[in-house]
Amino acid sequence: MRKITLFIHSTLNGVVTGDPSEDKTNWSVWRNSAGIEEGSQYLLQLFETADTILLGRGTYEDLSRKWPNTRGSSLGDKINKAHKLVVTSASPHEDLKWGEFEAPKQLTGNNIEEQIKDLKKGDGGDMVIFGSPTLVRSLANANLIDEYQIVMHPVAVNVGEHLFDNLEERKDFHLVDVKPLKVSSLLATYRHAEA
Repeated sequence: MRKITLFIHSTLNGVVTGDPSEDKTNWSVWRNSAGIEEGSQYLLQLFETADTILLGRGTYEDLSRKWPNTRGSSLGDKINKAHKLVVTSASPHEDLKWGEFEAPKQLTGNNIEEQIKDLKKGDGGDMVIFGSPTLVRSLANANLIDEYQIVMHPVAVNVGEHLFDNLEERKDFHLVDVKPLKVSSLLATYRHAEA
């Protein structure tokens, strides 16, 4: 069974986006650059077993402008060469691109959770989600995320979306690992308590 791991940056009070009234994909307004750099090394480790990235539409739009231009970086190489699946809900995007690399495939329709369940049962390496809080909430509600790796930065903000907004029911987790990062950030890894 393929595993799905979320890797996401968060404020101490659980905000994972920028200001929704501006550019909510721009969480760099509160990020800790030292934590970003060190956290990226842990993201790179996920690609030892993962070969696919799941992206929500907004995160795809943001990352597809940035990552294909990254050269000479181990993480950039892994991200650019990985298979990409973009959840586009009921309205497919006409022409998805990822620079000169393999174009992402789309998951569309009203049965996204079922499609992802089938992907988990299929062939291939593990899957990684980074960013994509709307997709994360949907998959969290469907209990499809196996592991949550959250880089927490030592800042609280008063705007932005929280990771677990709009949960349909309580979710219990247990702490698998915690790694202190530079400048008071930390990487916390959680799995479902029943796992």
